[in-house]
Formats: sequence, structure tokens, C-alpha cells
Amino acid sequence: MRTFIKVVQDIGLLIARVALGLVLFGHGWHRFSTGIGAAVTDLTAYGLPEPQLFAWGATVLETIGGALLVFGLLTPIVAAFVVAEQVMVILWLRWHNGLWQATNGVEYPLILAVLALVLVVFGAGRTGVDALFRRGRKPVRTSSAYDSTPA
Repeated sequence: MRTFIKVVQDIGLLIARVALGLVLFGHGWHRFSTGIGAAVTDLTAYGLPEPQLFAWGATVLETIGGALLVFGLLTPIVAAFVVAEQVMVILWLRWHNGLWQATNGVEYPLILAVLALVLVVFGAGRTGVDALFRRGRKPVRTSSAYDSTPA
């Protein structure tokens, strides 16, 4: 039963990681291909300090970080940066608009932040490239009624 649950967890983490990575990559690539100028203008209108730095930072994080998430490489680190980015978006840009996306509220960045937080806590799972770099762990020894010697 534990093996089945672990497989289901890995599948869930794979779906979450790939979905978040594709969404981030799509947003970053769109911003990059249409020009950073529109993002800088939007951030300037909100009164953010250094809007060009923030626009480029978000674009690079979303494009490169999204691709890394799809493959499950450096997942907890990239996801932590995504959480930080989305918290900044919520606090600086969206908080005053309420909850719903229809009013440019916090709904969408909140979901991205929570999904990224799941990846910070649980990592990429066994399906990500990160799993190839984990050090081998000794299996947990348990005793059961079927063991001939106690643990």
C-alpha cells in the first residue's frame, strides 16, 4: 500500500510541476517575445522601484525557471523564487483589487504561489531530474510479525 501511495504522490508532483512550469514558461516567453517595455510600463504605473529590474527578473525567472520545473531540475529552489515573486505580485500589485481574477485580484498569483509552495516542501518527486542527484539512503528497517529476528 505504501508503494501505491508513493507512486500516486509522484504522479501528483509530476502533474503539479509540469503544469506550473508550462504556465510560467508561457508567461515568461510571451513577455520576452512581445518586449519587456509593456511590463516595465505596467510596473512603472504601479509605482514599483526599479521596474525594469523587476520586469527582467520576472521574465528570466518565469522562462528559465519554468523550463527547469518542467524537467524537475532545482525544483525547490526555483519554486521558492516563484513563491517570493507571487507574494510580491500579490502585495504590491493585486491586493487592493480583491480576490477574483476578473477584477485583476489575487486569485491567480495566490494559486501559483500555493502550487509553488507545494513543490518547495515536497520537491520534484522521483520523476524529476533532481532525483538523480539524491544521495542513496539506507532503507528504513522495520520489524513485523513475519520477521524471524527483531529489529
